[in-house]
Amino acid sequence: MFRQRGGWNKTHGTAENTPRIDSFDPAISEGGGVLFVCADGINRLIDCDRYTDYGPTPEADREIVELWGKVWSQTLELSRKRNGFGGSQAFFLCPACGERRRYLYLSGGVFLCRKCAQVNYKSQQETRSDSMYFYHKGCDLVEKHLDTWPRVRPDGFSFCEWIPERPRYMHQTTYRRYLRRFAKYQEQHRRRQLKDMARLLRLFK
Repeated sequence: MFRQRGGWNKTHGTAENTPRIDSFDPAISEGGGVLFVCADGINRLIDCDRYTDYGPTPEADREIVELWGKVWSQTLELSRKRNGFGGSQAFFLCPACGERRRYLYLSGGVFLCRKCAQVNYKSQQETRSDSMYFYHKGCDLVEKHLDTWPRVRPDGFSFCEWIPERPRYMHQTTYRRYLRRFAKYQEQHRRRQLKDMARLLRLFK
């Protein structure tokens, strides 16, 4: 039985690095325009148009979204769900399984839900047995909340001594809170380094 946290399905892509579309995007909710699909920090522009496929009765009408690029196109259907403000919110119907989903991910040239696209979250592919696990967790924390990395990242050794600077306009209390979290990753990484070094020394005895 696999007892480690995460580390499975590493052959699959990750949701954080896979282009996706959002049914809450204004271009879809307002009836057409351009979608900004982002993955790996790269924006991809996709044209879209929403229209109604009229049926024999009002109840049979369908909301359709047409996506297209230079050499491809895809037709998607929307499903409405009432919200608490007297209106409704549109969700995609996955073309593979038919389930209602906010996000669809690009897989094999078409947009599918996360399960049908076989896309995992990054956290599902992490494992604490990785010697750089806490180093990467600390890096993620700084990039997400502090965003003050130098051009060259600290390596696994200087990471334990490095203190990220406070971003401009960030309150001191907030900055210290993130530093405390970051310091925990530093200490855990330092312990992992000492443990790995001790293991290596035993091998050479």
